[in-house]
Amino acid sequence: MLGLNLIKVVDVDGSTVLDLRQGWLNRVKLQDEDAIKQALSGMYLSDLVSVEGQGQSLLVGFTPLKSKEGIEGGIILGKVVGDDLLQKISSGTRQHLVAFNNRQAIASTLPDVRNTAWQPPATTARPRRLKIKGNTYIAKSVALSGLNNRALTLVLLSSVEPLDEEQQGLWMRLGGFFLLEAAIAIIVGIQIGHAIARPIEAVTKVAQRATKEDNFTLQAPVTTKDEVGVLAISLNSLIRRVAEYTHELEITRETLERRVEERTEELSQKNQQLRRSYNELSQALQDLQQTQTQLIQAEKMSSLGQMVAGVAHEINNPINFIYGNLDYVAQYVQDLLELMNFYQQYYPNPAPDIQVKIEAIDFNFLVEDLPKMVSSMKMGTERIRQIVLSLRNFSRLDESEMKCVNLYEGIDNTLLILNHKIKHGIEVIKQYEALPLIECYPAQLNQVFMNILSNAIDALNSQAKQDVKLIIIQVQLEMPNQIKVRIRDNGSGIAAPLKAKIFEPFFTTKPVGQGTGLGLSISYRIIEKHQGKIEVISEVGQGTEFIITLPIKQ
Repeated sequence: MLGLNLIKVVDVDGSTVLDLRQGWLNRVKLQDEDAIKQALSGMYLSDLVSVEGQGQSLLVGFTPLKSKEGIEGGIILGKVVGDDLLQKISSGTRQHLVAFNNRQAIASTLPDVRNTAWQPPATTARPRRLKIKGNTYIAKSVALSGLNNRALTLVLLSSVEPLDEEQQGLWMRLGGFFLLEAAIAIIVGIQIGHAIARPIEAVTKVAQRATKEDNFTLQAPVTTKDEVGVLAISLNSLIRRVAEYTHELEITRETLERRVEERTEELSQKNQQLRRSYNELSQALQDLQQTQTQLIQAEKMSSLGQMVAGVAHEINNPINFIYGNLDYVAQYVQDLLELMNFYQQYYPNPAPDIQVKIEAIDFNFLVEDLPKMVSSMKMGTERIRQIVLSLRNFSRLDESEMKCVNLYEGIDNTLLILNHKIKHGIEVIKQYEALPLIECYPAQLNQVFMNILSNAIDALNSQAKQDVKLIIIQVQLEMPNQIKVRIRDNGSGIAAPLKAKIFEPFFTTKPVGQGTGLGLSISYRIIEKHQGKIEVISEVGQGTEFIITLPIKQ
């Protein structure tokens, strides 16, 4: 679709992993070391790359390949600046394009123009005329700059020969009329002589004013019907004809100026098209990078879900075994204590050795504490069972399809998993309304709640001097087929310049090593996948609120 001539992939050491080229590029060396260095430095740029020994140039775009560990390599995409590219740009017009690299023509829409010795005008100069192989053109140069002073000059050529011929014909006719005027004045002056000097002088003055002042509205007075009157009438007719031709010449000049403006506008449009091509290439590279990011994150979440589900499964069996036997243990302990009570009733005076053993083990405390211990063990195993159930519900490894679930279960399970991060002083307030079941991908929504709540907890824990730390979760039914989830904290808030970037991939305000910058970016796309919307409201010192809007039915 992009008509690329070069696709190249390098690793972090600059070694080539993949090198796909078209045509003659397979036989030449590219001076693309700078492009590779820029890609491996983490920059997203477009540049010009030279072809060694060929005098050719490529328009290239490059982007780094990143992972959580850092930059893994880079991709370079290129398009050769050749005749086909210029033909595509200038199609539909009567103009021609010529590309220069270091004052050498490397591509053109004119046949044999590269074999003709001529130099393009400077890029800072106004459009000017050039003669190439006997043809005259109006030329304008535009420079495309790259890194390390590499440059590519595009020259727009527009033929002006039809306009020159038309203008030359008008001037020849106008000159003929002025010559006719001079001939008439000489003949009439010889024949008439001094007898009619004054009428001739009046006519001559009108003619002189008309020529000097370019005022072709003047008319000579016609006072007689003799030769002088005929001369005045002829002069008036001549002035009117000159006025008409002058008007035509002005229209021609305006037409020429308008055509020059149109050609300049076409050149500007071509420049915009070229910039759009650069932008499309950059967008394609950015989409490729975002797709890579999503694939990496999806693989990590899938591995995390499998690990959580496996741990929950492995813990579940022994916990169920312990929990199921605790009732029997409690009953057995109670039976043994009752039996000991009977022994004490029927044998109140035990043997000395037994009495010493009773005192050594503090039998009375043991009888009092053993039932409490069994009860505590039962409470602990119940707590572990709840955590295992929450892990299984959060991972939902077997629920890849969309289904109807209780949204509150996902939020509560997420809070239970994050309970170890909620330190003393953080209070979680839940304001729930009665909701129907929500049609969604449960594991993905749980991932969104995990990212937002984890960020809120981190923001509050970083505020050591704050007395009251709150996280408020409010869920309400907005419309018959829509709900709104608000998660708000009273932390330090987010500055306006940073708030505009929080959903961008790899953007994070956390210290190095504590945040990947992928959580909110992935959350944004998950909510979009559910045909919903996620917004953020925050001011410095006033806290942060995330608002998630979801449809009940997809």
